[in-house]
This record gives sequence, C-alpha cells and structure tokens, in this order.
Amino acid sequence: MTEEGRRPCPRCLAGDLPDGKALEALIRERVADIPPEERVTEEIRGRRLACCRACDALFSGTCAACGCYVEIRAARARLGCPAVPPRWPAEM
Repeated sequence: MTEEGRRPCPRCLAGDLPDGKALEALIRERVADIPPEERVTEEIRGRRLACCRACDALFSGTCAACGCYVEIRAARARLGCPAVPPRWPAEM
C-alpha cells in the first residue's frame, strides 16, 4: 500500500492502488463471471498471484508481458503465465 502523495508500488495488485477499490470490484466481478469449470480454486489463484507479486513484469495490477489484469488471468484454469519462461503453468 502506498502513502499519500507517493507513486504506487509497481508490484501492487489493483486493490493495493490508491483509488483502486472500484477497479478491484470490477475485477472481482469479472472473476465471478468465469464459469466454475473454467476457474481455478482460490488456493491455486493465491499461489499464482504470489508469483505475480514477485515478478518484475507486474505493474499496477497488470502484466507487462501481455497487458492483462493478473487477477483475472490467474483465475482462469486454461491460462498460464505469459512470461518466458512462465512463472506458473496453466496446470498450477
């Protein structure tokens, strides 16, 4: 989380950004719209997001490798990390 008047950390997720709560709500809505059979468990999603938080390609909730919101990509079972080499496979 950032302090007032400071730039956000590049490795923040959407909800960590100043005024990011509206974006976070939209992302949560999009994740909820993913059919259950196409969504990973919250445990797997959490492990994927931990990898994203440690990645240099994470910038303000988006992936610099592909431009996606990492919280949505991490929720989809058929998608893996777009980095080369990937930080997490689709199976994770």
